[in-house]
Amino acid sequence: MSIAITEIKRAFRYNGILLPDVPGLEPREVRDLYSAQYPELVSAEIEPGEVRDGTQEFTFRKAVGTKGTGEPVQPRTAALLARIGADESGAAGEPSGLSRALSRRDVAARSAAWSRFAHATLEQQRHGVSAHRTSATSDMLSPLP
Repeated sequence: MSIAITEIKRAFRYNGILLPDVPGLEPREVRDLYSAQYPELVSAEIEPGEVRDGTQEFTFRKAVGTKGTGEPVQPRTAALLARIGADESGAAGEPSGLSRALSRRDVAARSAAWSRFAHATLEQQRHGVSAHRTSATSDMLSPLP
């Protein structure tokens, strides 16, 4: 019985794109090399695949995780999240807080004033006029209590 040595070719895949192998580099080093072209690869995980037909495919997957302590969601937080979701989808049967606020006359007036201010500022920039200082007018501000 003789032993046959066959060279295993490597293929690297990221986001459906086949990236050519760089001989002499470890998979981690190949990932680092391609991170210049695809910056999201900097923190990508490398998943080696099975060897099929003399080729081993490595897949770069974006590292997706959660920040925080990893503790389970507390009941009060879960209830708040459910209420926010219901408000956003309109499932609560009453208008959301945002739509109630936008229907108030004073909020609509301030919103319109900010809109005019933004359009005027953009117009000045288009015409090459730059104000030394940008300030908000009194009708844009909330009244003091």
